Amino acid sequence: MKKVQVALSKVFSFSAAHRLHVPEKDQAFNQQIYDKCNNLNGHGHDYYLEISIKGPVNTKTGMIIPLTDFDQAVEKVIAPLDHRHLDHEIDYFKNHRSTGEEIVKYLWQELEKYLGKKLFRLKLWETNNNYFELERID
Repeated sequence: MKKVQVALSKVFSFSAAHRLHVPEKDQAFNQQIYDKCNNLNGHGHDYYLEISIKGPVNTKTGMIIPLTDFDQAVEKVIAPLDHRHLDHEIDYFKNHRSTGEEIVKYLWQELEKYLGKKLFRLKLWETNNNYFELERID
């Protein structure tokens, strides 16, 4: 059989709060751009994160990666975010807006440390109606 790659996707969840706000701008600007997401006290989401990895199947294990390794890598990344206010408690978001786009970029950056080039796609569901997707294009 030709050398093939197989993809595996798993869904994880975490809950976090954030506030979308540009401190250098006035309240009218922030309200117009971010609407209710600019609430002074922030607001929260129950995020669902679909993580897809891709790679060759190991001939000894029959797997891309042991599922326990996959789960442990993900846990190292999402546990520090769970039930936290991203803007106040996660250093990355002190210099980046905590938009869905930036959150998925942050998650990619952190997951890649553990999953390397096997990391293929992330889908971050913020609500039932919208998600943010980031994919490797090598």
